[in-house]
Amino acid sequence: MKLLRLLAAGFSMSLRRSVAFRVNLVFDVLLAFTGLSTAIAAVLIVFTRADTLAGWSKAEFLVLIGTYQLITGLRTTFIDPNLSWFPESGIRNGKLDGYLVQPASSLFLSSLSQSSPLQLIQVVLGVGVLSWGIGVADRPPSAGGVVSWLVLVVAGTVVTWALSVLLACLAFWAPKLQLDVFYHSAWQLGRYPTDVFARPLRVLLTYVFPMALIASVPSSALLHGAQPSTILAGVTAAAGTGAVAFLTWQAGLRRYTGATS
Repeated sequence: MKLLRLLAAGFSMSLRRSVAFRVNLVFDVLLAFTGLSTAIAAVLIVFTRADTLAGWSKAEFLVLIGTYQLITGLRTTFIDPNLSWFPESGIRNGKLDGYLVQPASSLFLSSLSQSSPLQLIQVVLGVGVLSWGIGVADRPPSAGGVVSWLVLVVAGTVVTWALSVLLACLAFWAPKLQLDVFYHSAWQLGRYPTDVFARPLRVLLTYVFPMALIASVPSSALLHGAQPSTILAGVTAAAGTGAVAFLTWQAGLRRYTGATS
């Protein structure tokens, strides 16, 4: 509960800062809408020539894009404002020093204390596309499918946070190493079902860099229902990556000597 109150307080302060520059909202909406429209247009063009792509129908693709956009919105709202600049501001400029003396988890403060509320427009757009996909599907999702989707979306969000923490933790050992370009490029692959890729890349995106859990698996579960084994695998992946992120953070802190020391 304490961490939830801190998260709410941080979001409130970030929101007050954001509304001071209201013109940013217009540009954020335009950028989010343009990017999403481009992805949807590509899908619609493909389905003017085919009924399915790698076994996925147009409705399934729309649900996939909506789910991907929703999780992307959560990432850019709550995770990126903290961790995308961690090697520079946290390690080299000493911001982490201040977090270490605070009466709260340094991992939480470093990864979730700040937010970018205007980016929630991506979540709204994602929900809109998700609703569109459900509306054009042959049959509405079952109650079990909705519950499975919710559980897997939460699991995918946790995996997203954990991967971002692990990437940031590299700064403890190599402060000048920048892998953000690689990470964001790999993230773009999440807007496509893993079935469209060759087997080696599909295995990589499922078991090594689990982008399949971000959007493909929840989307399939929503329209077709999920097996208990799928939900268990998703929850296990979230718990496992979260634990690895926590342990890696602790190992990094033991190595960290402080920018001001």
